[in-house]
Amino acid sequence: FIHLFLMDSATGTGGGAGASGTGVEHIVLLKVKDDATDDQTRAMIDGVNALIGIDGVISVSIGKIFVEGDWMADRTRGHNYALRVRLEDREALRRYQDDEGHQKLLKETIAPILSELPPTAVDFESPLVT
Repeated sequence: FIHLFLMDSATGTGGGAGASGTGVEHIVLLKVKDDATDDQTRAMIDGVNALIGIDGVISVSIGKIFVEGDWMADRTRGHNYALRVRLEDREALRRYQDDEGHQKLLKETIAPILSELPPTAVDFESPLVT
């Protein structure tokens, strides 16, 4: 699967339909312990979904990673949950990282059920396509 997106180098906007500036993607791969309870994982999911209320957060998604049958290689390296937060810009990422609710969620709900700390995380700028 190849997705081609043409970027106008002068304006930083895409040439495709629906492109409207850039934003920041925050991707986190989690290794949730095998003995984490359903209540603990539900609290994690609900807590992550509540992050949509932070100023500058455009969208949030979290889910259990799957590997489907013989046709899909297992590239998970032990990660079993992934989350994605779309933010308006780098300043919004800073506000998100420093947010009291985000920090509390990390310390009280997510960290206790992870088998590896810190979790794998990356941030990058990308066109905001709607």
